[in-house]
Amino acid sequence: MNQKTVIITGGNSGLGYQCAKNIASKSKDYTIVIACRNKNKALNAQKNLKKESNNPNIYTLSLDLSSTESIRKSYDEFLTLEIPPLYGIVCNAGFNRQQVEYTEDGFEATFGALHLGHFLFTNLMLKQMGHNGRIVFVSSDMHNPPKIVCKYTPEFHNAEELAHPGINGELSDKELALRYPMAKLCNILCVNEMSDRLKKETDKNITVNAFNPGLMTDTNFMPENSNIIAKKLLPHFASLLARIIKQKGSGVESGKGLANLITEKQFERITRKYFDRNNETPIETSLQAQDNEAARKLWVESAELVNLKENETILSIK
Repeated sequence: MNQKTVIITGGNSGLGYQCAKNIASKSKDYTIVIACRNKNKALNAQKNLKKESNNPNIYTLSLDLSSTESIRKSYDEFLTLEIPPLYGIVCNAGFNRQQVEYTEDGFEATFGALHLGHFLFTNLMLKQMGHNGRIVFVSSDMHNPPKIVCKYTPEFHNAEELAHPGINGELSDKELALRYPMAKLCNILCVNEMSDRLKKETDKNITVNAFNPGLMTDTNFMPENSNIIAKKLLPHFASLLARIIKQKGSGVESGKGLANLITEKQFERITRKYFDRNNETPIETSLQAQDNEAARKLWVESAELVNLKENETILSIK
């Protein structure tokens, strides 16, 4: 086996850490790069991961997906690392905050970090990938949320209204409710378009797939501003809800499934698919996630929003 490098965004905790541990434990031929914005958390995860996986080839990378400047600096920092060729990217980092926030670039934070941030990061990193490679975007079954969870169904129309929502700074109930589901829908649309462009525009065998970890109640999914009572009660409620809607997942099991999409031979030629937890057979997405015109429109408009240049990626931006 040739030595390979895998970048995992948000690999310092939760699902990302479990994914990193599974890959690192599989073989010392894998080098893991934990990409996250908090350097201390990244270094702590690096230390623990080396110990738990018995793999010394663990590195960190500063990355704030809510800042296009940070993403470009992260790319430059990656070039200075003396590590094996880049083979895999796991776009895992994410959050689902109650409060409306905005990125350094003025984008609504959920869309800005979960979609635009990963869109820019992967496009930049494509230049460092060899002939073979694998990219996985962590999406969610919330891209098509059950009505018990959200009464609205996300459907992409244009990126500008997602990046800068609201009238006079006020978001409608629908806009508020759809921030996370819409970002996860965009993850799948991005997967579809990136996979199509790689096939049409390059001779590389780089696969791009989406992954649903399920509703995980054993990871650090709690909002940062939750009070003590909510932190105690919400996991129990979420676990019950996950069983009712049949979407229960776990960081440990989903971490295995996510890692397998990077390491296992049976997935080496599979692209443009949506995998559910630790299942090897892809499943159907929502009809909205299968809209090829929406995927193309999202791609072009996303490139404009993050000011992606033609010389920064191997794919077309129009």
